[in-house]
Amino acid sequence: MTRQSFKFADWATAPDPDAAAEYVVICRDVVKHDDDYEHDTPCRWEFRALDDRAAADKQQKAHADKEGHRLFLEISTCPTVVTPPPGSVLAGRLARRERAAAQ
Repeated sequence: MTRQSFKFADWATAPDPDAAAEYVVICRDVVKHDDDYEHDTPCRWEFRALDDRAAADKQQKAHADKEGHRLFLEISTCPTVVTPPPGSVLAGRLARRERAAAQ
């Protein structure tokens, strides 16, 4: 029996096909209360969208138009998987192992 070793196999990252990207927009502006600085509060407006960055951008602009706020924090997450490059020997073995596990 011979052993095979793949010490230098290249790996790649790719978007996880079973998970959705999430886009979050949070307003960091301060709501001012008539020259009473002690009672100024953070806005705390936020919007979340799955797989729809355009919707997050649209809502952020709508909030800015309505409230006049301009300071935002944008957070985007994209779940990924580490996988061998398509067409490699390792990719074929991994695909066969996953098919066998699914049956």
